[in-house]
Amino acid sequence: MKTYLIDTFDIGFGYPQRQPWSISDLECRLESIHELLSPRNSKMDATELIFQELIATSAIAVPTASVSPSFDQDIFQTASSAFQKAKTSFSESNGHQYSWADGSCKWFDNTETSANERRHDDILTYFSWKANQSSSCSVIITCLAAVGDNGNIITLSIGSTVNGKMSRIPIGRYRKNQNYINEFEDAFISELKNLIISICKERRAIL
Repeated sequence: MKTYLIDTFDIGFGYPQRQPWSISDLECRLESIHELLSPRNSKMDATELIFQELIATSAIAVPTASVSPSFDQDIFQTASSAFQKAKTSFSESNGHQYSWADGSCKWFDNTETSANERRHDDILTYFSWKANQSSSCSVIITCLAAVGDNGNIITLSIGSTVNGKMSRIPIGRYRKNQNYINEFEDAFISELKNLIISICKERRAIL
């Protein structure tokens, strides 16, 4: 909860050079905070169950990439390694049910915000086999890294855009020289579930 609130105020009020949130962006974050405080569906505690809710939803677009400018390659490289390790761990721990289209985390410039932020878009696909029938569901998962505090703190988040709105979930804030890769892995898997819940709600709202 502390990470969610700090990230919300940092983005909403703390970065003058950053494009401000829209009302829809803020609504998505408040919805995530509300879900964290008071989960409305106790059955949505496993990633597989969450993805089952997404099977019947709409198709997604393929993300595009742009060239990233130079900023602080060391701090962003550590973040990239953390995301890549967490993605691999998530896939391996769930057998053959999930696959990443890329699986790495090669940063692109997020031109919609500031030069201090990087992003990487990947596609996570869930496969289900039930009653001799197979089905699958894919979602775009965006990895985000934003540097603040004079380059000494990096905030890592994941997000996904549904119906024109970015649902963005903060994972953690880490010091530049902190060895956080193993700690980040568990947090990534936990917040990935929260993100999928958010995506599911947004998709259901437009069906």
